[in-house]
Amino acid sequence: MQNASPPVQPFDPVGRLVGEALAQYESALIAYACSILGDEARARDVVQDTFLKLYLADPNRVRENRKAWLYAVCRNRAFDVLRKENRMVYSDDGQPMDWFEALQSGPEEGSDDEEVLNQIWDVMGQLPHNQSEVIRLKFQHGLSYKEIASATGLSVTNVGFLLHTGIKHLRKLLKSIPTGRPLK
Repeated sequence: MQNASPPVQPFDPVGRLVGEALAQYESALIAYACSILGDEARARDVVQDTFLKLYLADPNRVRENRKAWLYAVCRNRAFDVLRKENRMVYSDDGQPMDWFEALQSGPEEGSDDEEVLNQIWDVMGQLPHNQSEVIRLKFQHGLSYKEIASATGLSVTNVGFLLHTGIKHLRKLLKSIPTGRPLK
């Protein structure tokens, strides 16, 4: 009896591109979408739509800026969901507020660093949406200024300004919080 070799699979560069992107970015995109939507189930749906769009996109258009492209599509899709569901709450100045409800967990329970991170995440809710978003994209998701600009539709200069202003505002707000020990 001859050993039958498995059928040769055709080379699928798009499937490979999507598979690599899934492995590398899926959990980060879910966390990002969850920070916008405040719900993990809806975030997973948004990320699934994002990867479907990646599969349908021209690989040559996406290949160079894959990370920024994925974050931009995910962000746009998440805001589409919010608009469709009309669940976005606005502050007095017209900025969306419900995007920060689902925060990422910090270090292990009981550590001092967790307390500091919790204070930071609490204070992040007091920042304008655009400042909080660029801070999250930079520090939680590791995007470069250029990738943040591409994902949000802002200029690189504006991203830098928002980061600087947001961090300065965060420091000011954190200093006003009474603690038993100084913040790092």
